[in-house]
Amino acid sequence: MKCYYCNKEAIEEAYGKAYCEEHFIKYFLGKVRSVIDKFNIRGKIAVALSGGKDSSACFHALNKFKFDLLPFHINLGIKYYSNKCQVEAEKLCNLLGYDLEVIYLEEYGIDLEKYEKPCSICGTAKRYLMNKFAYENNCKYVATGHNLSDVVTFAMNNVITGNILNFRGNKPFLEENLEYKLVAKVKPIYYLKDKECMLYAMINELPYAEEECPHAENAPTLRLKRWLHEMETEMPGMLLNMARSFWRIEEKIREEVNLNKCIKCGYASYGKICKFCKLRKKC
Repeated sequence: MKCYYCNKEAIEEAYGKAYCEEHFIKYFLGKVRSVIDKFNIRGKIAVALSGGKDSSACFHALNKFKFDLLPFHINLGIKYYSNKCQVEAEKLCNLLGYDLEVIYLEEYGIDLEKYEKPCSICGTAKRYLMNKFAYENNCKYVATGHNLSDVVTFAMNNVITGNILNFRGNKPFLEENLEYKLVAKVKPIYYLKDKECMLYAMINELPYAEEECPHAENAPTLRLKRWLHEMETEMPGMLLNMARSFWRIEEKIREEVNLNKCIKCGYASYGKICKFCKLRKKC
C-alpha cells in the first residue's frame, strides 16, 4: 500500500488515507495543532507524564510547537510499576532537555496498596494533584495524554455502570475557573487513537513504560476498549462521533451541577469537602 501523498510505502491508515512515516508524523502533529488552534492554547503548560506512550507522545508533540512546558510525574507508590514509570518519564525529559518534577502520593498519606479496589482512589488523587501542581506553579493549563480511545472508553464505562455524576472531562478542552482554583485542562492528542500514539512514540524512539498497571489487569475497561477498536475498524469515524455525542450529554449535566470550595483545602468540590480531602482523612 502506497502513501496517499507520495509513492513511499505506507505504515498506517486513518480515515481512508494511507500514510508513510513522514506524512504520518505530519498527520499526527496536525491533529495536535487542531486542538491548539481551536482552543487558542497560549501560555505555560504543566504536562502530566505518566511514563506511558500517550503522555510521552503528547509531550514530544507539544515540545515541537515550542510551548513553555513544565513536565511533572505523580509517583503512585505501586511496587515496581511506579518506579519504572518514573524512570521512563525522566529519560524522556532528559532526551528533550527538561527537568522532571515528581510528586509522591505517599507524602499525602495515601497508600494505594491498602485498597482492594484502588482505581477510583487513584483517579481522584491524580485529578486533584495535577490541578494543584499546575495552579501552584502559575501554569495556564494542565495537559494530559488522554487520547480518543481513552475518552470514549471512559464515557462508555460510565454509561454502562450508571455513574453519570462522573460524566465529565469528555471534551478536548475545559476552561479555567480560577475562583475555584481550577486551571484550564487540555488533551492535545484527543483526536488520535491508541495505535496512532504508539506508532508516533516508536517512530520517534521515545522512552515509555510498556508495562500495564498491575491493578488494571483484567479490568472491564480494557475489554471495552478492545471492543470499541474492533467497531472502529468496521465503522471508521465511530469513536469521534461517539465522543461528540458525549460532549452534548456532559453539557447538559454541567448545567445542573454547582461548584463549591472545599472547606479543608480551598480547591473545587461538589460538596463541602472535596473527595481528595475525604480520602486523606480516611488514610
